[in-house]
Amino acid sequence: MSDVSPAAEALLAAFDETQLAEMLAAASARIKRVRQLHRNEYESCAECTHESSVPFPCATIRALNGEPS
Repeated sequence: MSDVSPAAEALLAAFDETQLAEMLAAASARIKRVRQLHRNEYESCAECTHESSVPFPCATIRALNGEPS
């Protein structure tokens, strides 16, 4: 791994595939919960709309989708 620093290489070596798979599963579950909260309800974000309407997709969903804010 000549393209990473020794510290990064040591960090990568400390993880095994099972730990990485568990981290991925946990992160995916969190993202799914956020998407369930920030859902499209009548063209507004169900979570962000309180006092005034926030158009869907909201900034949170755009960020999860990798879109510019």
